[in-house]
Amino acid sequence: MEIIESLKELLGWDDPPVVVVPRAQRRIKAKASIEAWLQSQTTPQYKLAPYKFAERLRALVDAPQTLRQGAYGWCLPAAFLNSVLRRFPDVAVQFGLDLYAKGEASIGDIEATMSDTFRAFDYPEAIRAAYGSDERARDLFLVSHADWLLLAGIEQATHAVFSVTGEFNQLVSLTTGALVKLFEDSGLYAAVSDLSAADKRDRQKLLEALNKSATHDVVMVADMTRFGPNGLTRHAGRLVSAPTVTTSGNSTNPADNEMIALQYWSWGFQPTRANDLPFDPEENAFTTSMSRRQFINVDIVVAEPKPI
Repeated sequence: MEIIESLKELLGWDDPPVVVVPRAQRRIKAKASIEAWLQSQTTPQYKLAPYKFAERLRALVDAPQTLRQGAYGWCLPAAFLNSVLRRFPDVAVQFGLDLYAKGEASIGDIEATMSDTFRAFDYPEAIRAAYGSDERARDLFLVSHADWLLLAGIEQATHAVFSVTGEFNQLVSLTTGALVKLFEDSGLYAAVSDLSAADKRDRQKLLEALNKSATHDVVMVADMTRFGPNGLTRHAGRLVSAPTVTTSGNSTNPADNEMIALQYWSWGFQPTRANDLPFDPEENAFTTSMSRRQFINVDIVVAEPKPI
């Protein structure tokens, strides 16, 4: 590499300029791919009609915050796919179209191959059997049939040891390292970091990381207060916007005095109950507040999208 760089300097060669494709243009490209695909894809796959799959992909291009995780414990693929849909909708859409048509697809550098068992799995019937008379849950999960396919592809590519069919309550490995690897392995991100404990204690470094949500994908992994009586559940949530910092003055310790209010995307479902957490239905996002001291128990992953 040093020899190449020396030759380039000697000959006066410059690196080609990086062409950044605007997000609006990526959305146009994504929708054009969907329309072209519909002209040739006539055979239903995965118990899902092509036009219904295309309809859902269009909706996700326009509103990535509506991505629904579904009944499986796939919050890491969900946080990752939500990020890619926002930054690279054309990449996410092509992944879905190939996965549906061929059972093989790539999202960036991550390659997914779905098994015959997966291709034969009757997701609608499994949902109907699992939720029976619970119309709200059943209908929400059936509407997210396309989302299930996309997320199962990522889950199968990254955690092949886990089944992507069958029981919904199976335990799925959820580690911050796995999320970092997912972003890194995709090849769509220039840098991915997991904020260290020391940096989380440092006010400037903590807020600097959280404030990058406009230009980077910032995901928190923590025990979060969730739906209903189960209390705390290990979960991943993508930061929607820069945090708001307020000072209470109730403690002599600055780390306890400062409260940081965060709005984070999670699941894509509007909950029937969320332990009194404020919920924004437009962004499908929760708001919660933490002291700076509490952030020591929250893992923070910051992924910088490549300018491509």
